Amino acid sequence: MKLARLVLATLGVLFVAQGAVQLVQPELLTDLIDIHAGSVTGRTELQVVYGGLHIALGVICLWGAATQENAHAAVTVMLFVSLGVALPRVGLGLLHQDFSSYSIAAMTLESASVVLLLGLFRYS
Repeated sequence: MKLARLVLATLGVLFVAQGAVQLVQPELLTDLIDIHAGSVTGRTELQVVYGGLHIALGVICLWGAATQENAHAAVTVMLFVSLGVALPRVGLGLLHQDFSSYSIAAMTLESASVVLLLGLFRYS
């Protein structure tokens, strides 16, 4: 279970840091993956999803890393979140034939996250 807490701590720091950057400077995301927010609503949406939501996920991970008792619950939540992102990412990527370097990297990272979290779930 120490491995689960280490993974959760690492994910927590990464999610919080990335979320904080995107909350303050969402245009960094638009430059990186060619998503454009042409309105205040679009910019706010990028800040909410890539900023606020990622910070919240990071906090869940850090909460899970804090104590042994919280680790399994945090792994479970992150497993469902990862499945909710990875399955549509791969399915829609195939449907739309989106094989950009960003999409391939995202599919790989998100699918690997599911496999890792499944393993942690099973042994936590």
